[in-house]
Amino acid sequence: MKIPLNKSTLSEEEYKAVIDVLDSGFLTMGSKCFEFEAEFAKYVGSKNAVFVNSGSSANLLAFFAIANPLCPIKGKKRKLMPGDEVIVPAVTWSTSVWPIIQAGAIPRFVDCDPTTLQVTPETVKAAINEKTVGICAVHILGNGLDGSAYAQIANEHGLWLIEDTCESLGVKSDNKHVGTFGDIGTYSFYFSHHITSVEGGMVVTDDDDMANLLRSLRSHGWTRHRTDTDKFTQLYPEVDPRFMFITTGFNVRPTDINAAIGLKQLPKLEGFNAHRRDISAAISAGLKPLADEGILSLIRYDAKISAAPFGYPVICSSRAIRDKLQKHLENSGIETRPIICGNMTRQPAFQHYDYLVSGDLRGADAVMDCGLYWGTHPGMTQSEVDYIVNSVRECFAK
Repeated sequence: MKIPLNKSTLSEEEYKAVIDVLDSGFLTMGSKCFEFEAEFAKYVGSKNAVFVNSGSSANLLAFFAIANPLCPIKGKKRKLMPGDEVIVPAVTWSTSVWPIIQAGAIPRFVDCDPTTLQVTPETVKAAINEKTVGICAVHILGNGLDGSAYAQIANEHGLWLIEDTCESLGVKSDNKHVGTFGDIGTYSFYFSHHITSVEGGMVVTDDDDMANLLRSLRSHGWTRHRTDTDKFTQLYPEVDPRFMFITTGFNVRPTDINAAIGLKQLPKLEGFNAHRRDISAAISAGLKPLADEGILSLIRYDAKISAAPFGYPVICSSRAIRDKLQKHLENSGIETRPIICGNMTRQPAFQHYDYLVSGDLRGADAVMDCGLYWGTHPGMTQSEVDYIVNSVRECFAK
């Protein structure tokens, strides 16, 4: 049996939606993108959603927005400046970190709890100092953080809260969507994620001024697609409003093709995630004897969190056991991966960039040295679930 990390969830609905866009003759960012933004904002409960070409681009815009001269500063927050610090998990994806560095700031890494893969409020609070400007709260592998706790920490210290939710779309904390507790939330619709637009991402915020800045940053720094373009037309009447640039920017726009797919996928998300939860629960039940023996540590979800398992992670009791399990699963046709980047500070790129660490990173080291995961995609069958459980048991029966 071959069990990949992910299988396509695209159906005839999505194919027809793509053909309709192609037949329309309008292929770039247009009405379908704006419709998807409105539907997504409604789904997660955010006032504004800005569609971009990837989750990585969503993170890029988030950090460049809080470093921008036009950043809407409210309360005790301050603009991100070169040399400032942003707290970020050591266990995360690379493009949760690169925008911090690219914006001129310094990431300060904090450890995770290896039984949940998430950082804890205590480790984040211990990392805050006079140079801290923001917290990048990453919801890892379909699990989630206690959103209210991190919002409270950020508010008490006057910090930006950026929620990287690229791996946890549809997850809730106390019945509120993660990604909507902070100033800015980011999401991904990559092919293997909870829903797909093939490539795509979303930035959400309840701040209208921030949303307009994100729209400018998305498209070259111009005023087009902002909701306040008249303001700039009146300020600069000598500049043609069709090509008016008020800040630096990128070109990270999506296409109407991506949006058409996303519009068909979004109504399926709850069903996809329910199936992921069922798969994860069945695997956990099957592997409980190994966990009870201390051979494997299974993922733990807080009672406040309504999870949507992105994959099925395990932490083995040693690196040798992890390597043995990984080899056995791959030889059995079960595709595996490391638990994202492991301890990010041990990645070769950090030979070239400044970073800081708060406390130790023993949890992140355990994830990197002893962890792996396999798929829980919504196309997985009961026979595939049984095959995975039996394969893991077989590995340790030898």
